[in-house]
Amino acid sequence: RQLPAMNKIVKGGIASAAVGLAFLATTRQAKAKENKSQPKSAIVIGGGIIGISTAFQLARRGVQVTVVESNSSISSVASYKNGAILCQSMAASWASATVIAKNPGELKTMKVGLNAWLDPNFYKWAAWFWWNSLVPGLASYNHESQRQLAWYSLRCMEEEMAEMGDEVEMNKTAVETIKLFHDQGEMDDFLASDQANFWKEKGYEFSPLSVKECLELEPTLASPSEASGGLDNHDLVGGVRCSVDSSGDIYTYTCNLAKVAEKLGVTILCDKQVRKLEAMEGAVTGVTLDSGEQLTADVFVIAAGVASPQLGRQVGVNLPVYPLKGHMATVRPREGRAPLTRNIYSPKHGLVSPLSPDSLRIAGMVEAVGFDYTVEPDKGQMVMEKMEGLFEAGYMDMDRAEYHSCLRPVCGDDVAIIGQTHLDNLYVNTGHGSKGWTFSWGSAMLLAQIIMGEQPGIESQRF
Repeated sequence: RQLPAMNKIVKGGIASAAVGLAFLATTRQAKAKENKSQPKSAIVIGGGIIGISTAFQLARRGVQVTVVESNSSISSVASYKNGAILCQSMAASWASATVIAKNPGELKTMKVGLNAWLDPNFYKWAAWFWWNSLVPGLASYNHESQRQLAWYSLRCMEEEMAEMGDEVEMNKTAVETIKLFHDQGEMDDFLASDQANFWKEKGYEFSPLSVKECLELEPTLASPSEASGGLDNHDLVGGVRCSVDSSGDIYTYTCNLAKVAEKLGVTILCDKQVRKLEAMEGAVTGVTLDSGEQLTADVFVIAAGVASPQLGRQVGVNLPVYPLKGHMATVRPREGRAPLTRNIYSPKHGLVSPLSPDSLRIAGMVEAVGFDYTVEPDKGQMVMEKMEGLFEAGYMDMDRAEYHSCLRPVCGDDVAIIGQTHLDNLYVNTGHGSKGWTFSWGSAMLLAQIIMGEQPGIESQRF
């Protein structure tokens, strides 16, 4: 049989060729390999939420782990500030023609910049994306993969919090999510969807809300009769309550988890750029840093977000992952205004999540602009101004907002790549897109199970 992660890697190349793109897949068909012995040491490349979570899970199993992070500190790029939401209820693949056609959000109007147009890797990724969007059955399969990983990750998160408590504090704030609708037919379809049925079976039934009920739960929302901001709520028809979700501070959590991991013996090396992965006779033999230092271990994990494909290509592993840029604003309600207690998602306005004691994190936009890490306050302001009309007039203190931009590592099918490559001791945990934090618990647990030869807690072939 083929290794699950390699199955996706190879299919990514095939899909690109199928639509007429010049993409030579340099990976070979992998054969199943039995773990002859459990590894005693590991190098994890990447010090964001996925890399730190992976290191933690391996360390819990007695592996001596070294994390290599290119920046001066961990959790400093996409894991520094994100949308704040833990969005299990929104677990669905972006690679879906139906989602793109019916959802008026940012994906439909995604900007493609010059850097992407000039990048051959963008075309390869786009081919894989549209292959998964248009081939019958693939989008449904990918939606289900997202939901299963969301459910597994939720269970892993709850077990970790129950066991470790304040050691993994994350400033968990939102009590649930309200998804607002501006079309009654779309609301009815959502309540009857596979997504709603999945979470109902897991004990988290989606509840319909009238406009009045939405305003009673969150009095700071603008009523349909109130003119507020450029995009008001005049056509609001109701909402859906999703009790499975929450919100928190990804940076706080990642740093706290890193401290726990270090207590377990994990070594974190920051400001260390991997110059080259070295491979010989079907296995990685080590990594060479920019300083010339060489590191060796029994197993290696690529968990470097948008930098993962470049690392993989060094040893013949093609990862169909491309960066999609998003923008965030952090703002506070004006003095005397009631705090928001739930995540609010409106396809018309965007996503806003509360962070204790009095902050709001607003996230939006999807851009393919290559590897442009620039923080763009003007676009963060646009995201915030789009959200303004969701709330009653003057609710947000927009003059004191802070902004951040980051690159999301999106796989061509918008399902993470988790597992072994064609190289005996090289593993991957990347491609989570906009849901990296939500999926981090389950992804790290699954990869640790695969590496250690344990029974996976989820259908690993999906990833």
